[in-house]
Amino acid sequence: MTRILSFDQSTKNNGWALYDTDSPVSAIRCGSFVLNGDTISEKIRSLRHHVRALIKEHKPDFCVFEAPADDVRSYEKKTTDMYGETTVESAINAKSSLMLHDIAGALEVIILGCGVECERVRPQTWQSIVPKKIKGKGKGKEASKDRVRQFCDLLNIVGRNADARDAAIISLWAAGRSQVLKLNERAREVA
Repeated sequence: MTRILSFDQSTKNNGWALYDTDSPVSAIRCGSFVLNGDTISEKIRSLRHHVRALIKEHKPDFCVFEAPADDVRSYEKKTTDMYGETTVESAINAKSSLMLHDIAGALEVIILGCGVECERVRPQTWQSIVPKKIKGKGKGKEASKDRVRQFCDLLNIVGRNADARDAAIISLWAAGRSQVLKLNERAREVA
């Protein structure tokens, strides 16, 4: 039996899931919490409170969480002038990207500080377990979230929001594909 606690963290809404590998997939428990505060320090204090409470309550053997993107992504920003003309510009949000790296680092320190081994996993890696036959509606991130929703529905995993469902799939990825988890399990067997 391995209890895997997973996180899909962000600067505001964060998902979590608990998967006991001796239970059916449909028994994955998941939820979400909000990081309170305006500054990164306040958000990390809020993160510490929530994560420590989840670890204390669920006593996981292993934690896994989403690694933030390694690049600063651009997005399209639409503006309308006083004449009603709409223009589309390319913009970046470096502050958010940098904050995600701070949150991921803090999350890892909090987990390790609670005495639990952990691993970061890239979004493309954990999303690879969602069957390609499932086609999401929309484009980009929207389609990805819809694919995860459909996959959770197929597995009877109840997640109240996209963050909780993402965390559930991250825990499934860890159970089946995490080499760090497998090495930890093997070490426990030998000890």
